[in-house]
Amino acid sequence: MSNSHQKPKRRRVTQACDFCHKRAIRCQKSPVDPSCENCKEFCQPCTFDRRPRKRGLQARTVARTGDDGRYKENTTSRSTCEFQEPWTSPSIASQATIVDLVELYFEIVYPIFPLFHRPSLMRRVSRGEYTSDKPLFISIIAICALVAARVRDGSVTNPRWDLPSLQGLDADVFYTEAQLQLSSAEGQMNLHIIRSHAILAITAIQNGRIRDLHRHLGIYHMLVDMYGLHDESNWPEGIGLIEREERRRLFWSIYTLDIFQSVVWCGTIRSREQQANVSYPVEVEDEFLVDTSISHASISEASPSFRDSSRSQSDCWLFGWNFITDLYRVLEHALTRFRGNQCRARRSGFLTDIFQDQITVTATSVSDSAVHMYVNLPEAFKQTPQMTYDSRKDLFGFQAANITASLQLLRIVLFTADGASIHDRCRIASEVISAFVSIPVGYLVAISTPLLHHLGGIGTILGAVLEEPLKEDDYSQVRTVMLSMAQLLDNLEFIHHGARVSEKLRTQVSRIDEYMDTQRRIASLQQDTIESNRLPMSDPNRRGSVRNEQINHDMSENSSFTIPSDLLTDLNWNFDMRLESWRFHS
Repeated sequence: MSNSHQKPKRRRVTQACDFCHKRAIRCQKSPVDPSCENCKEFCQPCTFDRRPRKRGLQARTVARTGDDGRYKENTTSRSTCEFQEPWTSPSIASQATIVDLVELYFEIVYPIFPLFHRPSLMRRVSRGEYTSDKPLFISIIAICALVAARVRDGSVTNPRWDLPSLQGLDADVFYTEAQLQLSSAEGQMNLHIIRSHAILAITAIQNGRIRDLHRHLGIYHMLVDMYGLHDESNWPEGIGLIEREERRRLFWSIYTLDIFQSVVWCGTIRSREQQANVSYPVEVEDEFLVDTSISHASISEASPSFRDSSRSQSDCWLFGWNFITDLYRVLEHALTRFRGNQCRARRSGFLTDIFQDQITVTATSVSDSAVHMYVNLPEAFKQTPQMTYDSRKDLFGFQAANITASLQLLRIVLFTADGASIHDRCRIASEVISAFVSIPVGYLVAISTPLLHHLGGIGTILGAVLEEPLKEDDYSQVRTVMLSMAQLLDNLEFIHHGARVSEKLRTQVSRIDEYMDTQRRIASLQQDTIESNRLPMSDPNRRGSVRNEQINHDMSENSSFTIPSDLLTDLNWNFDMRLESWRFHS
């Protein structure tokens, strides 16, 4: 057969046209036409305008390990000819909204959790850098989730903010997006990723999602161990002063959060201060801190130990912030020593024999030492003035309020461990309530949900008392403290419907009062019967007099009673109305 009758050979397709590539169909070249068969059939121009993907290995992020086997900061291994499209952030909220929420973070969250260097972060946010930097974007969205939740719960009292527009934001949208982006950022590890888990852990407390709190704290501590955040000798060489201080603030902030969750939810302590080699943040304002130097008079490094309060550092709010860390370090050791006493009682005492524990240390002596530390503080950190909405002045007020709350939390833990009498426990509960009442409401609502868990510690004291046999005088003391607690919760009605909680507490007191009245009537009838059998019928006045004296004597001094468990079942000392049911049920 001649060559003229042979069918033309099809060309081997090395690259699909734009139309076939977009539809993911096979591109069949025509032997006589420049257009492929599909483009001719659908009357489409057969073009090759798209940029082809480069051959070679795909990009992957690898974590280097040092000589000691510890993970170091990540580097990216990629082919020299690889093309990677730049990442762009999803549209979650407007630039103006995000700027507002970040500014609010520095107003109501930063005084307790100063996780960022304010000038640096505000500069990057105002420039919109988070739209092209994924780790930064995750941090910003996590901040928005936390602040939007605080706005929702009434934490903002500054009249300069347009609250109706901010309250219209859905905090869960930010929270869900932050978690979604974190799940897709595995391998892109840097400080922003670690910090985002820390922020979401705080947000989980605000939302009452305690399982999420433990999950994000668990991931945070895993990353701390992997990248050596707990030891400054493992930090990357050449990091600037700003990042160094941010790392220190992050570490000690979440250390206190870890101890706090251990107190409130009886969780395990994941972070031990004796295993940390991280200095306290330097006590200098953010505006004086730049990467090249500290633009301030000679500032010495702050080591993680109680500092001499007499030195002239009270002009910086971070002095008070570092003191709060001191209190939590005391609290950690108090939990280890006194909470573990019951467990050690069930085991042999060989560890005590080996390590010679200081059995002379008592909860009372620890409490006295903590109070002595507090007394030596500068006055700026012991008096909480009214909120002025001047950020520099209010930073001191926040520290004073948080110091008061933290000291009272420590006292609660120590007194519950010391086996104190009912009178002493009611006294400490009353003193704690008085301390909280002395804090201006503006600071209380700004601290928000974590404060309710501080108050839950008072409830723990009262709840334990109500389960014990009580005398009339004992119940009178407990009743007074419970009504004082209800009054304090009335002041916090903006936080998770505090007014409803106080109303429930008062209702519970009324139910117990009714039970007490019933018991008195029963005792009166019983005594009347006894006296009727004991005294002559001709002396009714004497019989009534003896009966009343005996009833009053029995109810006030000798007679003890136990409040029925069904009256205590509805007495919930978790004042967070959003708290989920997080315990496992059998």
